[in-house]
Amino acid sequence: MQYKTKKTEEYDSWYSDQRAKEQAQIEKRVKNIVDHGHFGDNKDLEGGLAELRFKNGRRIYFAIFEDEGGETVVLLLGGNKNGQDKDITEARKILGSFS
Repeated sequence: MQYKTKKTEEYDSWYSDQRAKEQAQIEKRVKNIVDHGHFGDNKDLEGGLAELRFKNGRRIYFAIFEDEGGETVVLLLGGNKNGQDKDITEARKILGSFS
């Protein structure tokens, strides 16, 4: 299955704060989702929220929505494992704005 992506302002803000090498790693991961439907290490956080997990502790919170053209992965927010509880709470708020 092929996916499209959509990025929230919160995600874009977090992404722009990452170093160029980190941005390249993130883009490669997102490209694998779009091109191959391969999410890699990820976890369902219930309620429609999930996270992409990176070995270095980076997290990207996302949700998948169905539409006429297939499915869209909405990249909600990024963060790190050490701020995970706060980030999950924020990601749930952002996700709530889509309902």
